[in-house]
Amino acid sequence: MLRIVAALAALAAAAASPMWEKVARAPKHETLDFTVATPMSNVDGLQAAFEAVSDPDSPKYGMFMTKSEINEMTATPGWMKNEVLTWLQSHGHSCSARSDSIKCRGSVGAVEKMLSARMHTYQHSKTGDLVHQLDGSYTFPASMEGKIDFVSGLSGFPVEHLGRARALTGGEQFTVPETIVSAYNLQGAKGSSSITQAAVEFQGYPAYAQDDLTTFIQQTAVPSFDIVKKVGPFNGNEPQPESTLDVEYLGAVGGGNTNWYWTEQGWMLEFAQDLMNAGESGTPDIVSMSYSWSEEDQCQISPNAPSCGAGGVAGSKAFVARVNAEFAKVGLNGITLVASSGDSGAHGRTDPMCQRPITTPSFPASSPNVLAVGATQFDASTITTGGSSPFCQANSCKMGGTEIVCSTKTGAAITSGGGFSNVASTPSYQSSQVAAYISGPGVPAAGDFNSTGRGYPDVAALGHAYYIQLNGEAMAVDGTSASAPVMAGMLGLLAAKKGGKLGHVAPLLYKIYEADNSAFNDVTEGNNFCTESSCDCTTGFKATKGWDAATGLGSPNHFKMEKAMMKILNL
Repeated sequence: MLRIVAALAALAAAAASPMWEKVARAPKHETLDFTVATPMSNVDGLQAAFEAVSDPDSPKYGMFMTKSEINEMTATPGWMKNEVLTWLQSHGHSCSARSDSIKCRGSVGAVEKMLSARMHTYQHSKTGDLVHQLDGSYTFPASMEGKIDFVSGLSGFPVEHLGRARALTGGEQFTVPETIVSAYNLQGAKGSSSITQAAVEFQGYPAYAQDDLTTFIQQTAVPSFDIVKKVGPFNGNEPQPESTLDVEYLGAVGGGNTNWYWTEQGWMLEFAQDLMNAGESGTPDIVSMSYSWSEEDQCQISPNAPSCGAGGVAGSKAFVARVNAEFAKVGLNGITLVASSGDSGAHGRTDPMCQRPITTPSFPASSPNVLAVGATQFDASTITTGGSSPFCQANSCKMGGTEIVCSTKTGAAITSGGGFSNVASTPSYQSSQVAAYISGPGVPAAGDFNSTGRGYPDVAALGHAYYIQLNGEAMAVDGTSASAPVMAGMLGLLAAKKGGKLGHVAPLLYKIYEADNSAFNDVTEGNNFCTESSCDCTTGFKATKGWDAATGLGSPNHFKMEKAMMKILNL
């Protein structure tokens, strides 16, 4: 049976997705889930409140608001939302209103009639997966202009997953939890059951297998941990590299914290909305997101701007700006969002052969309201090995070395993503570091990146040759999809030491860097010019002393970070 994958709001247009082939008109009886984003109120007040609770120098630092308070602050005016809801229900959709959105389920036929449009079915050439999406023009009634920002879930193809597994090869050296403990000064760090950390997967992605997790814990000799809560659909019969990697390393590094697993059927808008409508006890404190896609290719449909499929990026910018605001709501509630910076360098997967000199930022890493994590690898000539776990007794495990940018040019399967947003401006918490970097020799020509944009990643961690247990076999994985859950686990340990939520943690980490830059291992060698497919790229970002758009502030020295945090927060 072919697996049906919902068409999502953030993904590649047909012209950029040769793996997807149009096969038929979408069956009119098929049901679709979609989200209607209605205008948010008090966006400026939201941003000010978010920045206040996130800034360690603010008297309101850490004074997080409840979900109900935040949703009330940003709620779409009732009369406006009711008009949109009435219009949607008049077309036979089943809908439920939220603070500033409406979540709906309807048939293909009803969607086509509502938008005077056609939907087609596309099939993936390798997996056989099917998606139904709008094809060509669509129309909104004039009465909905100004009352709908956009509709998410009716256009675009699912993003490719970052985690890529391969069989172990002889003579290879592997990254294991002992590597992280040794390289990042985690000896003796303790978590707390009061801190919840979660890996989130998108697009209904199949999950991990408990047998694999049990074997991984035994082979790496980490303290045993369980996934105590699962949110969303869960398919443990089809374990996948991404979810397996996320769960195994988030739990192994953030030892002692409480682990959740979250499957989101949609993309970033849906996830942020679901977080803010889950109840006060229904969300984790720290979330690891190992997904990214081109910031200019975040497709959706809008009465006011073209979607990606219509050939314009204005719609993507509207989507990204709105999700950034949604992420501010999440942070104002005290939830920490950690995002992979991407696996295909400064050009990303939508320009794999570097056909243009302009660099391509990836989202959600380019959001100023998440902590973006890049990837490093050890310089091969500096690697030390060791380890006492059963896996390391049978294989060669890395214990340390000099970190460089993770790149296909230096033997990795991926190149760490990084660059500058074309939507969000440079946030104040990183302004001095970004200004120093763009005035130096590590950046491309002025016209090839947005020097006034949010720079990412914020930090980095190892992203090469991670051991995972998958489908009963020992496998190896590269990716920022490894460095993100590792960093999220370490943040869980910091939260346990602090005694509570960290919220949007980037301003605190930059403050720690200013207080003691040795709390981060500076990465000064390498660049992210290459993609996963080509090293013939002439633009990208170089690693330099201090913050850079390849590895951020560098990789963490956990106990120095912890010490500086306690001093800054007077704990």
